Amino acid sequence: MRGRRCGMTIKELSLTATILRYRAEVFTQLANQLEAEERGEPADYPVTYWPLIETIENWSRPAENLPEAMDALKLAIEDYEAGDTPRIPAMMKAALGWMNAEYARRTA
Repeated sequence: MRGRRCGMTIKELSLTATILRYRAEVFTQLANQLEAEERGEPADYPVTYWPLIETIENWSRPAENLPEAMDALKLAIEDYEAGDTPRIPAMMKAALGWMNAEYARRTA
């Protein structure tokens, strides 16, 4: 799947960009469903964010910076509060990976 505006594949996006695209797709889906329900129409819109979910669940690289580590932790906490999902371990590992790399850099 290629990004709509940037021409990049999902796997080429940063972790933050992937998380933001995932959230945007989810919120768009919910808004479309709510609007359809309010109009009394069927609310069965196609789910477009599965590739983003899979990318997040399979994320194996450390976060690239502190804001990205924070985004990963925020998503993991949101998922934990909503109910256990496979995204939690991947996001925790991404955040911890950045922390480990930053610690090693600072103590070298």
